[in-house]
Amino acid sequence: MFYKKWLTNRLIKRWRNNLSIQQHQKVFHSIFDPIDGFTLSRQARTQTDAMEYVYGEIDFESFIAILSLANPNANTVFYDLGSGTGTASIACSMVFNVQKSIGIEKFEGLHNSANQQKAELKKIPGYALSANKIYFIHDDFLTANIDPATLIFINATGLFGETWDQLNQRLDQLPKRPIIITTSKPLSAMNYTLTHTTQAKMSWGIVDIYYFNHYSEPELQTTF
Repeated sequence: MFYKKWLTNRLIKRWRNNLSIQQHQKVFHSIFDPIDGFTLSRQARTQTDAMEYVYGEIDFESFIAILSLANPNANTVFYDLGSGTGTASIACSMVFNVQKSIGIEKFEGLHNSANQQKAELKKIPGYALSANKIYFIHDDFLTANIDPATLIFINATGLFGETWDQLNQRLDQLPKRPIIITTSKPLSAMNYTLTHTTQAKMSWGIVDIYYFNHYSEPELQTTF
């Protein structure tokens, strides 16, 4: 038992060092800690509100661990559907050498905040290249073009009914069959197979994480 715990801690430490987690996390918090996404979301939803618009935030290290299982690389085009203030898209591009990191957000106030945080990142020495790979789209993810995606993150915790059904239908029609990561519940899309499951920390607690692709793999059980 002691050896297993020691080995796990050693592997986590090596993973953190390889991805410079501590350095990136410090920068991430420097640009996002002054931003209150929950208040911005409430203000944006005063005229239009629904369960699927409830706001939540990633935990930086847990989110990077989630993405690590998908092995992002220089060919990865990452999409965050419902990107809020841009935390997921910015975190992805900060840590991983992806081709593009894109966030789609319906509410203008949150979208504007995301662009502001991208601009703040660009000012920080060593992060201009990462910032230049980040794009924010002010649109509904049910209608926006997501065809280029090779890796998609969906906070599905608050998605139900018609919105969830329409999103799954859209995913079934994508030409590139990307890796898809969802929180709280699995896809119902027909053309994807569950490949991994895990649990991770988010702002609202520990949630189930599901990984999908268009091919079959043995299912893995892990916890961050």
